[in-house]
Amino acid sequence: MSKLLDLPSRKVFINDLRTCQRVPTPSEGSDQVKKMKTLQMYCHGRQFQLSVVWIQGTVTEVDDGSDVVLIDDGTGAAKILGCSKIPFLGEKIKIGQYVMVIGQLSSAGSIPQLRAIKVQNLSHMIEMDKSWSLEVTDQMMLVS
Repeated sequence: MSKLLDLPSRKVFINDLRTCQRVPTPSEGSDQVKKMKTLQMYCHGRQFQLSVVWIQGTVTEVDDGSDVVLIDDGTGAAKILGCSKIPFLGEKIKIGQYVMVIGQLSSAGSIPQLRAIKVQNLSHMIEMDKSWSLEVTDQMMLVS
């Protein structure tokens, strides 16, 4: 059985996460399979199924008390939950940092929520911000 960390992540814009819908999972299977959410997303006229997403954006809010970080990628904002539970995070996440987040979508809507699997500060790599929209568009157009 696959574990969540073994699944590939799909690069997406936060705006595209707003309309994701959960795909029902089979009732049989292990508890690990039941915990994995499969989502359906429509983007650029194509339909995708995914379990793990990869987003990048600028940190606009940090709430240490509730372990929530808000990031904005220019298309929308998303709440990132569980950042303090990430092993090897290194330095604390701060407002203004450009970060990469790999996680599982907990809920869609106007402000999607992701349960973090990996968070990395990319502020020292300015080209990452500039090329992000091209990377997402390229993956959406080429990968079905």
